[in-house]
Amino acid sequence: MTSKPFPFKSIKDIFYQTRVLMGREYTLKRFASEILQGAVEPVMLSYIEKGKRFPTEEQVKCLAKVRGEDPQTLLVLLWQDRILYAFSREIQKTIQKKETPESVAGIEEGMLSELISRAIAALPDDGSQILLQKWRAELNRAILSLGVHLPADLLESVEKIVLAQGLIKIQGSQVCRLENHYVAKSPEEKQALAMAYCGIFTKSLLDKIVLKEKKTYLRNHYLQIPEDQVESFHQALDDAIRNLTKEFADKEGDARTFLNVLISSTK
Repeated sequence: MTSKPFPFKSIKDIFYQTRVLMGREYTLKRFASEILQGAVEPVMLSYIEKGKRFPTEEQVKCLAKVRGEDPQTLLVLLWQDRILYAFSREIQKTIQKKETPESVAGIEEGMLSELISRAIAALPDDGSQILLQKWRAELNRAILSLGVHLPADLLESVEKIVLAQGLIKIQGSQVCRLENHYVAKSPEEKQALAMAYCGIFTKSLLDKIVLKEKKTYLRNHYLQIPEDQVESFHQALDDAIRNLTKEFADKEGDARTFLNVLISSTK
């Protein structure tokens, strides 16, 4: 089949969207038996599409053959999901948050942080106002692009967070950007940001090592800084990122690429 590009976030979306592209007549049973040639049972396929189970590497290779794609590219998504799942379980244990075994915990949570970034990026860089309805529609498209089986109130949650943090301002039917620098504050936001960081780092690592992607940026810096200047360094780093964000975001052009940049400095 000729695959249509989708901004996939996890392997479950690959399976779901591939089946949808085949046509409405392809039920779980028919897709599993005819297209995947019995490589996966219909019940298990349902679990995979909902993120309740991970497919095997052989099942991913089978799907890659159907899509006419390099299996290595899809396997990277599988490995990323597995790593994220392991990370999320340990993070949840650390902060003593009740686990949700009905889903692949952590992966959807990590999307919250990215959507907050997308909500800010969808507004004009110069602070001018746009229609609130237009902005919400853009944010909703970003939510839909992240995959299936997402919470129905996700858009509302994102809007509340960016409003509460003073990142945007809504006046009547208009909305504008006040700031483009998001800092997680609530426990839920911090967990989402932690998962987003794990996801971006994992993807960058796999891109560099497995896919040898030249456009992926991955760096590490070691510094010796006097203890009493660490806070000043963090402030300077924060200011530098803000300035870079404003400098490049203000540049005009039709071919724009969304980048989610996360910075971490630890002792």
